[in-house]
Amino acid sequence: MSVKLRLSRHGRTNRAFFRLNAIESRAPRNGRVIEDLGHYDPIEKDKAKQVVVNLDRCRYWLDHGAVPSETVSSLLKRNGLEHKNLKLPKPGKPKAAPAAPAAEGEKKEAEGEKKVGATA
Repeated sequence: MSVKLRLSRHGRTNRAFFRLNAIESRAPRNGRVIEDLGHYDPIEKDKAKQVVVNLDRCRYWLDHGAVPSETVSSLLKRNGLEHKNLKLPKPGKPKAAPAAPAAEGEKKEAEGEKKVGATA
């Protein structure tokens, strides 16, 4: 049996509330739960109440081979849990580096020389 640590969505429209669960990997998102490990309320303003997690039980499941989702990994890292199975979030697209101003000035000078040479 392969176990994952992932979130199940509860609440109503535009008022999401998530429970952190240990669940079999083949089960649906809100399927049968092995163990409830905490909850996450993204709308809560108080940061201490936003994520409530039983870190000892999370560490137990991670030690026994459970694979966390990316979101769960970031939530657990934010709460101070360090473990080898926690994944880093995938990086997005790299940002384009702005062109150096000196290089732009050289290009303009080169274009100006070409225009002058073409007209002469």
